[in-house]
Amino acid sequence: MVYLILSTYSLILASFLHVVGSNYPVRRPFLFRKSSECDHCGKKLRAVDMIPVMSFVILKGRSNCCNERMSRTYFIVELLSPIFICTLYSVYGFNYSFYVHVFIFSLLIILYVSDIFYLHIPNLILLVYFLSFAGFYGLTNRDMLSDQLYQLFMGCVIFLGTYFLVRRGFGFGDIKLLILLCFLLSLKEALFIFVIAVFSGVTLIGVAYMFQKELKAKKIPFVPFILVGFMCSPFISDYFWEFIFHR
Repeated sequence: MVYLILSTYSLILASFLHVVGSNYPVRRPFLFRKSSECDHCGKKLRAVDMIPVMSFVILKGRSNCCNERMSRTYFIVELLSPIFICTLYSVYGFNYSFYVHVFIFSLLIILYVSDIFYLHIPNLILLVYFLSFAGFYGLTNRDMLSDQLYQLFMGCVIFLGTYFLVRRGFGFGDIKLLILLCFLLSLKEALFIFVIAVFSGVTLIGVAYMFQKELKAKKIPFVPFILVGFMCSPFISDYFWEFIFHR
């Protein structure tokens, strides 16, 4: 029963986060709209067109009103959310780590959609999440706030250093996100996420280049790979570092 409730609410959350990620970066209103509209023709969507996951499958990835192809991000976001949140619950239950990771997951879903659609990471979204955590730590545990600010400082040193040394392959928005993850999680987890993101990105892009040479001229969004690293982090990060340092 718990998993059913979690799945239902995570699907609703995923749909809303997708709306935020696809509308906020271009300053389209999304909070007080009377109804949802087709991305292509602007026609009002029916309830049957907005069933998470199922609508995409039933309609074969095409809009019911104008038969245009829908973005796969709808399906990916709505599929990943219940899987990740239910798996997270099975490991942590409803403890502090569960809520922190769900909160950060919501950030990354918004930025995933924004990066896919617009290759843009909104600064205000990053600021809102930073202030939310800083306010929470400041009210509940000031020692933890100090610890997390230290993690943030170290993240600035390492990731800004990486950015200025490497430059190619990373946008400054990606670096700001990784630095924020140092504050929201820890430097250790952010480094793990970065390693997995780079590895998965290089692997996938390398395979894609073999079949589509024109990809070399295109900019590739990096947030999807950061999301992959984050989704692995709660489950294998500790094992990864234990393997690295205790071989």
